[in-house]
Amino acid sequence: WEFIYRNSRELVLKARNEGAPVPKVLNLFAYTGAASLAARAAGADVTHLDSVRQVVTWARGNMENSAMDNIRWVVEDALKFARREARRGNLYQGIILDPPAYGHGPDGEKWKLDECLFDMLRQVSSILAPKDSFLVLNLYSNGYSAVLGETLVRQAFGGSGMQTESGELVLEDRFGKKLPLSVVVRMRR
Repeated sequence: WEFIYRNSRELVLKARNEGAPVPKVLNLFAYTGAASLAARAAGADVTHLDSVRQVVTWARGNMENSAMDNIRWVVEDALKFARREARRGNLYQGIILDPPAYGHGPDGEKWKLDECLFDMLRQVSSILAPKDSFLVLNLYSNGYSAVLGETLVRQAFGGSGMQTESGELVLEDRFGKKLPLSVVVRMRR
């Protein structure tokens, strides 16, 4: 969340200094909204999208409990939304992707990470601003390494003019053992 807050904040301050519109951050597969709250706390305009209405309601409660407001809430299939935003020509300065290994959209759309991830990344590449922007991709599926995740991002986004980093998110238990949680890929341009 620190990466999301820091990058969102930098973009907000730059926009203020230049008299530009407030940066927009899109959180896809947004669950209970911690990443949305981080971007909103930094001052970004945030769109929070998840396909499960109850989860979006929970996220809205988390926003209210955090004394925040003005997050746009969307219950929809993430891939369908990204395609529509691309057709409309909408751009975001930050995009967060936290896709599950498997899931369903609100209208029965099927999501399988192995089958849909690259298409999602290609769609997202067309709605992420070409400069002064960031991407966060978390992968919780066992079949993905940090190297593979970063390679997919580079292929989908074209590789030029961007800085990427990847690694594993781990949780250290009280005995000092590191427990793997997910792979993360972060990109800035």
